[in-house]
Amino acid sequence: MTLFKKGIKVNVLPRLTKEKAQEIYEGLKLKDINRLFLEDNIPTEYSVRVQKEANRLECEMVSKMNGSFIIVNAVLAIYNKGGEVIEKAIPAVFYKVTTELSLKNSMSSELLDVNKLVVDVRAWSEGNPNEKPSWKDYKSSFIGGYNDKI
Repeated sequence: MTLFKKGIKVNVLPRLTKEKAQEIYEGLKLKDINRLFLEDNIPTEYSVRVQKEANRLECEMVSKMNGSFIIVNAVLAIYNKGGEVIEKAIPAVFYKVTTELSLKNSMSSELLDVNKLVVDVRAWSEGNPNEKPSWKDYKSSFIGGYNDKI
């Protein structure tokens, strides 16, 4: 007799498809993760993964709108012992939003439809999901005022 049982089967969830992830994303707009599990039999692991991906994309979008998304990191200057510059400093390059289409095209996800997520964040930015704010209002809602909208 052994103390531990051998050969215990472990349930493995099938791969989360983009279609299923999008369905879960739509469900998360109406219900929390626990209700999706209890009412719709959606595995919590899937819902958590979709929520993390949506949060990642939203943070990326907000940082791009704020002008704080770094495309190229800054490089510090290098000096010799005499204080002379050996290599000049290179400033960071930040993403600049020009159009909504360029914003959508700059983001990608293996799970979620970026176009739908951008539209959702845009609608939520003014607190009125039934009316889309103008591009000017949308853009200004993120620049310097995002924390006020939370």
